[in-house]
Amino acid sequence: MEARVVQGDVDFTPREVEVFAAVMSHGTTTKAADALDITQPAVSKILLQLTNKAGFPLFRNHRQRLIPTPEAHMLYSEVRRVFETVRGISQIAREIRELRSGRLNISALPAFGSTLMPSIIAGFAKQYPDVSVTLDIRSSSTIIQRAGRNQLDIGVAAEVNDDTPSVVRRALIATPPVCVMPKGHRLSKLTVIQPDDLDGLDFVSLGVGDPMRKQLDELCEQRGVCRSLKVEAALSHSCIHLVATGVGVTVVDRLSAWMAKDLPIEIRDFQPHLDINLSVYRPWGTIASSVADAFIEHLIQSTREYMNDVDRGIKALGEAG
Repeated sequence: MEARVVQGDVDFTPREVEVFAAVMSHGTTTKAADALDITQPAVSKILLQLTNKAGFPLFRNHRQRLIPTPEAHMLYSEVRRVFETVRGISQIAREIRELRSGRLNISALPAFGSTLMPSIIAGFAKQYPDVSVTLDIRSSSTIIQRAGRNQLDIGVAAEVNDDTPSVVRRALIATPPVCVMPKGHRLSKLTVIQPDDLDGLDFVSLGVGDPMRKQLDELCEQRGVCRSLKVEAALSHSCIHLVATGVGVTVVDRLSAWMAKDLPIEIRDFQPHLDINLSVYRPWGTIASSVADAFIEHLIQSTREYMNDVDRGIKALGEAG
C-alpha cells in the first residue's frame, strides 16, 4: 500500500511516511532511528526529503528536540488514519488465515440437510465461531444447478447420471436404503428385506422424481413385484412418519430412518443395495476459500464416522429382530 501526499505532483514514499510517523511518535531522530533499526543520519536525510516534497516546514528544532509544526500535526492525523487502515487489513488477513472470519453458503438435500448437517455445522461453529454459515435445503438437482452457476460455496446432493462440467464433485458417502415398517410388522422378523418381500404390501413411496424411487420401481418391475402404493410423499421424513402411523412400509435412505428410530417403527437393511451416493459439490473454475476447504474436510470426516455407526446400528437391529 502507498500513502500519497501531493505537493506539485510529488508523491511521498511509504518509507518517508514511516520515518515521519516515527519522529512524530518518539520526538527525536535518534529514538526514531532506534525504533526503525536504521541510523540517525538516515532518518535526518529522509526527513529532509519529506520536508522538501511537502513544501512546508514539518519540524522546528528546540533544545535538541524536534517540535512539530501545526501543518505536521495535520499531516500526522492523516498518516495515523492510513496506518490504522493497514493494521485493519493485516488483522483481516490473520483472521482469514486462522479461519476466524468468513462466510459459507451451504445447500443440502432434505435427507441430509434436515438430519445430520445441523450437527455437523454446530461442530464446525464451535471450532470457528466467527465464521457465518447459511444452510439452504433444496433438491439434489437444484443444488447441482446452483453449484454450476456459482450460487453456493458447498452443496451436498445425490449423484446424478449426467455429468455437469461446471461443477467439481467429491464423493461423500454411499447411502444404500433400508426398509422401514411399523412396529411389530411381520417383515420385522426378517434380517434383510428383499424386493419380493414387498409383494402385495401397502407401500408408502417417495416422489416420482426421486432417484431412489426410480431405482426401486425398476427393480420391482424387473422382478414382478406388485406393491399397493397407498401414499406418495416427497421427503423420506414424511414417508417414515406415515409408516409410524401404520399406513404401510417404505424404502428410504438409512440416515433419515436412523434419525427417526425412536418412532414406533422397525428398520431393516434392504438388498440388493440400490446405487444411491451422496457427493459434495462446488462451483468449477473457482478456488475454494480456506474456510470452505476446512468445512469440507470436517463434513467428510464427521459424516463417514457417523454413517459407520449407523451401519453398525442397522445391522444390529436386523440381528436382534
